[in-house]
Amino acid sequence: MTRLIRPLTLLLALGLAALAAAEPAAAPAADASGWFGVVGSLGGLLIGVIQVVLGLSMAAFAVTAGLTLLGKLLDGLDIWAEIKNKNISVALLAGAVVLSYTNVIGSGIDSMTKSVGSLASTSAASWAAGVSGFAAGFINLIVAVALASAAITVTFTIMDKLTKDIDEKAEFKNGNIAIGIVYAGILYGVSHMVASGVSGVGTGLGAFFNALLTALFH
Repeated sequence: MTRLIRPLTLLLALGLAALAAAEPAAAPAADASGWFGVVGSLGGLLIGVIQVVLGLSMAAFAVTAGLTLLGKLLDGLDIWAEIKNKNISVALLAGAVVLSYTNVIGSGIDSMTKSVGSLASTSAASWAAGVSGFAAGFINLIVAVALASAAITVTFTIMDKLTKDIDEKAEFKNGNIAIGIVYAGILYGVSHMVASGVSGVGTGLGAFFNALLTALFH
């Protein structure tokens, strides 16, 4: 046992000596860039909390605004009364409208989410990119809200012109499940295309703000 303890003690002493010798060289020099990581991580945490609250608020908004808009497009039809009367056609359409709203608005929120990671960086350039990305994402969210309503309205207008021999509003009120399914599929498909466009707008805005900050501070 003594033969094993002595070599292990010697190795341990050598290891501690090596660590002590390397410690001054390993200690990083304090610089201002380190504060970007501290501030950025706290900012990223705060923004993450804000995004959760914002997401829940936008979900509630999507349900309210979507069903209100649908009622207007169907000439003041009481959506909840129709659902209570088990009108499956209107229920399918209402669900599709809410999904369309959340799909488009979600792409706007996603633009802000992608920028949060850059805020925790120790690089001033990355931190600036995160700030500009978040600002662009916020503007993009406003655009998404507007486009969500516009996409649903335009879809109804176009379909009304394409199907002149069908009174869609009367068919919905009469519970025509077939037209409910068709409209639900169209609205959901259109929402995906609009969401892709919203993401493109967010990317363009982020690049613009990043270039603007770079030009102003360099």
